Amino acid sequence: MTRLLSLALALTLAAPLSSFAQDKGGGDDEKKDPFKDFGELTEDAEVREGFFDTYQKADKLYMAVPQDRLGEDFLMIFEIAQGIGAASLFGGTMLDIFEGHMVALERHGDKVYLLKRPHRYVAAEGSPEEAAVELTYGSSVLASAKIESIREDSAVVIDTNGWFVSDLSDVGQRVRFATSRERGQPGSASFDGSRSYLESVKAFPDNVNIRAKLTFKTTRPAFRRTVPDQRYLPVSVHYTLARLPEDPMTPRVGDDRMGYFLTTIKDFSRSDTTYFVRYLNRWRLEPGERVGDLVRPKKPIIYHLDRNIPEEFRQAMIDGVNAWTKAFEKAGWVDAIRAEMLPDDADAEDIRYATLRWNVSDQNGYGAIGPSVVDPRTGEILDADLLFEAQFILNFKSNWRTLVDPTTMLEAAFNPSPEELEFAASGGELAIFGTFIEAEGALLRTILAARGEIEPGDPVPPEFMNQVLKWITMHEVGHSLGLHHAFGSSKDTPLDKLHDRAWTEQNGVTASVMDYHAVNLAPSGQENGYYYTPGVGSYDEWIISYGYTPDDARAKRLARQSGYPGHSFGSALEAFGPGALDPTVNIYDLSDDPLAWGIQRAELIGSLFPQLAQRVLTDNSSYYDLTLAYNSLLGQYAFTMFPAIKYIGGQYSYNTHVGDENDHGPFRAVPAAEQRAALDFIVRTAFSEKSFQVPREVLQKFGTNRWLHWGSNLTFNGRLDYPFYEVALGIQTTLLNNLTHPFRLSRIRDAELKFGAENVVTIPDLFESLTQAIWSEVWTAPGSNISTERRDLERAYIERMTQILLDPPDRTPADARAIARVTLQDLHTRLTRRLTPPYNFDAYTYAHLSESKARIEKALEANFAVDIEN
Repeated sequence: MTRLLSLALALTLAAPLSSFAQDKGGGDDEKKDPFKDFGELTEDAEVREGFFDTYQKADKLYMAVPQDRLGEDFLMIFEIAQGIGAASLFGGTMLDIFEGHMVALERHGDKVYLLKRPHRYVAAEGSPEEAAVELTYGSSVLASAKIESIREDSAVVIDTNGWFVSDLSDVGQRVRFATSRERGQPGSASFDGSRSYLESVKAFPDNVNIRAKLTFKTTRPAFRRTVPDQRYLPVSVHYTLARLPEDPMTPRVGDDRMGYFLTTIKDFSRSDTTYFVRYLNRWRLEPGERVGDLVRPKKPIIYHLDRNIPEEFRQAMIDGVNAWTKAFEKAGWVDAIRAEMLPDDADAEDIRYATLRWNVSDQNGYGAIGPSVVDPRTGEILDADLLFEAQFILNFKSNWRTLVDPTTMLEAAFNPSPEELEFAASGGELAIFGTFIEAEGALLRTILAARGEIEPGDPVPPEFMNQVLKWITMHEVGHSLGLHHAFGSSKDTPLDKLHDRAWTEQNGVTASVMDYHAVNLAPSGQENGYYYTPGVGSYDEWIISYGYTPDDARAKRLARQSGYPGHSFGSALEAFGPGALDPTVNIYDLSDDPLAWGIQRAELIGSLFPQLAQRVLTDNSSYYDLTLAYNSLLGQYAFTMFPAIKYIGGQYSYNTHVGDENDHGPFRAVPAAEQRAALDFIVRTAFSEKSFQVPREVLQKFGTNRWLHWGSNLTFNGRLDYPFYEVALGIQTTLLNNLTHPFRLSRIRDAELKFGAENVVTIPDLFESLTQAIWSEVWTAPGSNISTERRDLERAYIERMTQILLDPPDRTPADARAIARVTLQDLHTRLTRRLTPPYNFDAYTYAHLSESKARIEKALEANFAVDIEN
């Protein structure tokens, strides 16, 4: 038995040796190499050497990955290379704005996997926390590919065609929303691989760019006129694989007083409770030679203008880039930034070239945008590609048309969707950015015609075009330098300095080009200053100094200067949306007194309406031009009240820290007198008997669109004639609803507690003022007849008060509901008295008052029934 076991063991041990001998010896049993011969695989392929070497052959895209680069982190950036010119599918825009994906290629077995790293979570190398991070957070596998061959230098070769001809970027989600018939809900669209293919591959020393034409098959899509065949929606996606700096930049820690984009990580090695570490997004500037008191960087920041920019606009854009020189000199640098034309032999897709490019969307999507590519480890900006939409620039110059009606513009500012607000808070441009500038072009043309500086119907002269385009360029370059919007900077300019050219050349029309400021128009009889801010302002110089000074100690000192004049910030959340409460932090206002400025602007625009036909219509022009011009100016007129509403229950906000110079604390009440003045302005401008008055002879000349083709709006919501009352009521309803928004009413109550009821306009004060103004015709005996537009407003008022009483919006304070009930009771009493004979109302007024009285009765009865049930 022992002998048999020994024999069996000997045979078992000998078997592997025998197999090995057969493999080495050739013959029929020789084991085949699992990989193809590299030379044969890549024969006749188009070879591109660069960050990754690629070999393109038929429908294969082979990529060689050296052994020592397996596991190496690099960036992958997704961009829409060609969209549909509408519905947020715009060519040149990043799918993940300001943030690339940190990825790596890893080999496991005979496959290579594309992994996305969880780069937001870190710990000190070698620390116990590092092991905890490794235990907790894993990489996502985005794609995999079988190893096809091994190159002579041991690099593994994989076919990546299937990675890029796919929905790897998740652009399909955006496509589904673009094809939706219901706003806010995704439609149906699926990736169609049979109709998708690689368009181009480019290799550069620090990046490889792959462009793929993707097709999404749609069922029951929303009609998009820019799509040739509605069944097959085309989107080209641009993938950039980019090198991370071998030597990471020394980061600058962020500060909440400074308006920078941030690269934020959680470092679990920290001892505080949040673990958050915040780095500024900024370009790397390394000191070179000294030039007097300044230092020349070893490598300056250069922006290259693409040659697709029309020649007439290039100099203004170059000036917009070079204007930032002043700010960098304040930071201690000389020759730190400049603009150049893109060299003929250069490619805008090369990550070594930051670019400004022209885009021709069918409809405005963003106006202009300044995204950048950032190293997620340090916040270092590696590349920037700025886009400018041609349409809004050209419409500013010579078109009366704006695609957004006045009510929509107000709603976009007062009540953006949560998604829009989040996008704006992250630094994205508002959807109305380009549209508002178009409307300002219409206003500027009308003013210039009224002053006799141009003939009616003439385009905006080049001088003014250059001013607006220079400002827009400065703004977008600022974003790509790392700067957030600074919507509070307008309050650093005194009202009486707006047209002082010497003062604004030094300080700016606003303290920052990162604001959205209105076109600067002087009141009648006053000489005009700069229409748009001529250069970077005091805020820009201060914040660039903080981010780009090489002296960390100086940066800390600068951060404590946020309370200085000329350093006002103001984020998107402080500027618009229902939570915004500071009336000096706005979009499209001017000066340290936005109420006085709004009053001036409303009077200026109002003075244009009686003579509008003469300022717009010329021989052989379309009467439709007058309709569009009025609609554009009406939007500007309505927007003068946007800051005024924020005075009601408003508070001035400050971003200083304890002990900073000029520290006012976090909030200070808007004085009651200013609140009442703002309310008086709103009542006078929007809710009085004289609001929205346009002479009959002007209204009679409002024309309609006669162009019968695609891309042309033929009606106003189905009507050929202009719906004057409907548009006016839309503005009034929007203002009324926002004056009585739950957040505003709650803030009023909180302000009474914080600052004292005597220092605020209370809810009873607000409701009484609105009621008396809106019902002025019947507020006292005997009453008078009520015009059509006033009847519409009064119905809207009863609807709003009834809603607050019976079905209050979420978070409406209970006191507001009680005051609404008392307000309706008082109005009912007054209406009863007016309808007690004798009276002398016309048929419209009598019917309106009788109906209003009955509706109030029903509301009060319903409220009583609810109270009984409860």
